[in-house]
Amino acid sequence: MTNNKNNFSIYQYPRLYDDIMWWKEDDIPFWKHIIKKFKCQSVLEICCGTGRLGLPLITDQMDYYGIDISESFINHFKTKVSNYNQNKIIVSDATQFNIDKKFDLVFIGFNSLAHLLTEQQVKSFFNCVKKHMHNKSIFCIDVFMPSHQLISNIDNTKIDLMDFIDSSTQKKLTILESTIYNSNTEVNQISWEFIDQKNQIQFIYEFEMRMFFPDTLNRLLIDSKFDINNFYGSYELENFNEHSEKQIYICKK
Repeated sequence: MTNNKNNFSIYQYPRLYDDIMWWKEDDIPFWKHIIKKFKCQSVLEICCGTGRLGLPLITDQMDYYGIDISESFINHFKTKVSNYNQNKIIVSDATQFNIDKKFDLVFIGFNSLAHLLTEQQVKSFFNCVKKHMHNKSIFCIDVFMPSHQLISNIDNTKIDLMDFIDSSTQKKLTILESTIYNSNTEVNQISWEFIDQKNQIQFIYEFEMRMFFPDTLNRLLIDSKFDINNFYGSYELENFNEHSEKQIYICKK
């Protein structure tokens, strides 16, 4: 591990990522519901990470494929499903993947879309998705609704984001988050400081995320010739409204 903020990337440390994501389970029943509702037999997950969502779908005997740009994450995912077909878990860029198969469900979960910073990247991604859909396929997106807090942190205040246990050291760490929002590009520059119990910085992770507002995402989907069948604001399938924290799209081509 390193404390050089110019070198550290969480995507090189899959176990650390799993440690940070220990709490995230509320979307698993949602994806299982979607699969059951639309009678999906084959699933392609974009930005599958370390298999947080893929593993329960594989356990349910789905014909599951997953792609992610991080080789470290993919290799770690494969260790969790050693008896599964390893060729179905693939290192690939979301904007230019090509699998010789069409899927009943293609989805990108838990805010991964926000890592595509430009409209051209999003359009390239959507074009790849369409090539992997048949006439009855569905395409689903789960991404957060940008909050006032995320886009108005003018003084770059540090927010206590979460605590977790680093499994490599068994030490409790706190993540302090600060953000700088660019309203022209709608991109947030985010910094996570990993602080130990002695209030010492162990390492810093800096990254960017696109703040997708509904009007932008609707336009990009329509421009890419997707039909938006449903637009929800929660995993409980509540219709999106001004209080929604999530944007969940269910689309067909």
